[in-house]
Amino acid sequence: MTHLMVPVLAAPLMDPERMRITLEVPAGLTVAEIVRIALPGAGVGPGQLRVTLVSDMGAAVIPRRLWERVRPNPGVQVVIRAVPGDDQTVRTVLLVAVSAAALIFAPAIAGAIGLAELGALGVGLVAAGLTVIGTLLVNALIPPPTPDDDTVRNVYEISALRNNLRPGQPVPLILGRHRYTPPFAAPSYTEIVGDDQYVRALFCVGYGPVRISDLRIGDTPIDDYDDIDVEIREGRSDDAPVTIYDRQVFEETFGIELTRPSANADKPASAIEAIRDALGGASGGSDTATILTPLVRWSGLNATEISVLLGFPGGLFRVNDDGNVRSTSVSIRIRARKDGVGDWIDVRTLTVTAAKRESFVRQFTWTVPQRGRYQIEVTRLTPDNQSTQRSSRSYLVALQSILPEYPINMNKPLGLIAIRVKASGQLNGALDTVNCIAEREGLTRAGDLWVAGYSRTPASAFLTALMGSSNPYPVAEAEIDMDLIADWHAWCLSKNLKYDRVHDRSESLAEMLALICAAGRATPRHDGLRWGVVIDRPQELVVDHINPRNSTDFAWSRTYFEPPDGMRVRFLDETNGYQEAERIVPWPGHVGPVNLTEAIDLPGKTDPDEVWREAKRRMYELIHRPDQFSAIQDGASRVVTRGDQVMGSFDVLERSQRAARVKAVTGSAVEIDEGVSIGEGWGVRFRVYADPDDVIGSSLVRPLAPSNGETRLLRINGSGPLPSVGDLVHVGPLQTESIALRLRNIEPGQDLTSRLLMVAAAPIIDELTDAEVPPAWDGSVGEVSPPVTSVPQPPIFVRIAVGTIAGAASNTVQILLRASGATTAVTDRFELDHRLDGTSVWTTLSFPVSDGGVAFDDYALINRIEIRARAFAGADASDYTDVFDFNLQANLIIPAPSIATGDMTVTDQGGSALIEIFSTANTAIVGFVVYRTPPGVAVDREVHDISNELPSTPNNTISYTDVVAPGSYDYWVSAVNDVGRRGALAGPVQVTVAP
Repeated sequence: MTHLMVPVLAAPLMDPERMRITLEVPAGLTVAEIVRIALPGAGVGPGQLRVTLVSDMGAAVIPRRLWERVRPNPGVQVVIRAVPGDDQTVRTVLLVAVSAAALIFAPAIAGAIGLAELGALGVGLVAAGLTVIGTLLVNALIPPPTPDDDTVRNVYEISALRNNLRPGQPVPLILGRHRYTPPFAAPSYTEIVGDDQYVRALFCVGYGPVRISDLRIGDTPIDDYDDIDVEIREGRSDDAPVTIYDRQVFEETFGIELTRPSANADKPASAIEAIRDALGGASGGSDTATILTPLVRWSGLNATEISVLLGFPGGLFRVNDDGNVRSTSVSIRIRARKDGVGDWIDVRTLTVTAAKRESFVRQFTWTVPQRGRYQIEVTRLTPDNQSTQRSSRSYLVALQSILPEYPINMNKPLGLIAIRVKASGQLNGALDTVNCIAEREGLTRAGDLWVAGYSRTPASAFLTALMGSSNPYPVAEAEIDMDLIADWHAWCLSKNLKYDRVHDRSESLAEMLALICAAGRATPRHDGLRWGVVIDRPQELVVDHINPRNSTDFAWSRTYFEPPDGMRVRFLDETNGYQEAERIVPWPGHVGPVNLTEAIDLPGKTDPDEVWREAKRRMYELIHRPDQFSAIQDGASRVVTRGDQVMGSFDVLERSQRAARVKAVTGSAVEIDEGVSIGEGWGVRFRVYADPDDVIGSSLVRPLAPSNGETRLLRINGSGPLPSVGDLVHVGPLQTESIALRLRNIEPGQDLTSRLLMVAAAPIIDELTDAEVPPAWDGSVGEVSPPVTSVPQPPIFVRIAVGTIAGAASNTVQILLRASGATTAVTDRFELDHRLDGTSVWTTLSFPVSDGGVAFDDYALINRIEIRARAFAGADASDYTDVFDFNLQANLIIPAPSIATGDMTVTDQGGSALIEIFSTANTAIVGFVVYRTPPGVAVDREVHDISNELPSTPNNTISYTDVVAPGSYDYWVSAVNDVGRRGALAGPVQVTVAP
């Protein structure tokens, strides 16, 4: 029944491209009824609306007085547009708002760029620079993009790129080619296989089809990882589901310790019994009471499987009397009940056994009897460890709720990356830095045809935005001027204009199209029937002539500004791995340092050379399009449209420009209705038409013979076309008889008038842009710092020892050095010289500072040698240290001497033990270490050390108090020498500590 419908297009905002309402209404309704249906309760009064009927035969504006009587025929397009009142007021308000915003933000920006001390002058300079972009917003044929508001992520900021979950946010749309850190398509989760931990993750690269390559985790290529599986889906209609992440898994992490503590020994028996009775979980007698402490958590909804992850961060092991690691076990009970109702059901009592010092995780998964939400209880049944010879601390690491449904529920193909990677020993933290190169597949040109392929032009991106799956209402090819887009595509290729951007935040189609088109020096346009673009490029065709004879209320204005030294452009540099970069582009003609700058956004630009050219072009626009022109013409419909080139003749701009109407043509003589004095080198511009159906024609200029004073008779020199009677002509000096203008916009006015807003055509902008040769770019910012001339100080000897390296010969000399901090020089290496005492030739060893030292075994233990050292900062060397000489035998490091058991006494102090050690007269002893073990247990020097090193001097008594629970203990002691070596153990001395 579409043949009985009337299509309606309503644009209720002043800018018809900011919001469009499309609908169909039944034929037979009046215009007034259609307006009320399209804009119910609109805040725009009928006097501020214009209704135009459009068909293949033309267009007609319906006056307000006829709205109740005119009924559009089926198939006739009804276009409803808002009509502004005083447009000059709107323009003035816009300029005032732009300037006011510039002045509001200027003080903060002045401080940011180092002008805070300049006071009002500095703020004035910055405000002037800010107004440059404000001028572009008002004057430019292709306005620059406005900055994102605070709620929108800055797409140029990648310093902290992370994969993230973005519930409720739009699916990404890749346009062009870009390195992208895609969001998670579903939460990642952990999988435990034996002692290894794996991570499974699913990422959404956006609407397909999209080519995915160069997959990385951070900066590391994915192929450099071990035990990794990857599945890539480009987002095609025949893509198979991913198998690595084929179901929904919701993981909740906890990290809560599972305990079964003993009742406090210092509490009275009645208190212990009260605790036991209250918790209902104590076992054993009062002296060994332990308390069950269940940990309760909930699964997610509709789970069919549940998985519990248990962690042992300190490992799970015990040490026997010989100091060997042996296995030990921990029992953990898991119970569950649906919806937390009814009795607990035992799922499994796990007995985890291991002999591992390293941390590890165990996983247990079970299928629930009925799909739903479950209350899960996890209880440690093994009492908490009280022994220093056993490690068995256990934690509830995470709880996973597993659902059988596929994680993606969308009827449009998506680009996906599924990864299963071994995390143990490979990943430092979460798997949240996965990134890739993504390239949009869309329409591109192959000869004279549009074909599927990979293109980075704004024209291809424009078609993707309109026709692609990201548009909820895709536009048919018949509704796009494909020939115009093909021409734009070819022109973008010739100018190397690209659009590489990821759209992954909420925005309207109009906003997206404006950004895409701006990257191709164009703006989007919809003429009521088809989508197209207006391209800002030099044009040969002159569509119309504008002058005081066919227009009124001509106005001209110019915005004056003080240009900055240059512009700053932040972008993601495709030549440097898409890292964030900033390019400073000097203002044309600026010489010297670029101190005062203004930021400008160039969305979709990742090529440093293109960034340079497009920033320069914006500056040339400001220089060569400083003026705004406007005029009002009668009539609602006209041939000229936005972006067209027109020729203007206005004597208020140039007194020699005159417009007149032709009254008669005789031979080469043309009579006009206004007198004019014709000088040397003058001409006349007029329009000629090929045939009666030609509504545009062409604009010609013919030279004129000079006149003697004022005349109404124009004598045209040479042969060629002539104007016709009734034509409007422009008279004046050749090349300046008219001014070339581009129509920036057409605004509907009152009483069926139209306001034409124009700027200079200025083809020189393209000439200058094409002539730009961007300087070589390497991404560096600022000047190269001069070489550091600071000379380092001689290094400091930290240690000189012989025979200290395990497994090395006893005559191995070890020298440790460190850099002096007395200068700002950055020491990067040392040189150590050594020689036999009494010889003249040095042997030199060079090594980096990071090594900390060097070793050599060139000499016998009976030799005496000399050493010296110096430090280097680049090529700059310090002075040598003093020469040290020593005998290897004298510096041979031997184990610390032993101490007799009788040199240690241990006495009970009630709640603690007092250990006293007699240091003897041995000067090789510089300290002692005390150990405590349960009776009969062998000493593990790492586990049973209770004192660390206690310093001592010869013939002295060292005291140490050990606060310990009541019970029997064995105490041991070992001596320590000057290089930290511990001697043989003395002991044990047994003592029973009373309460």
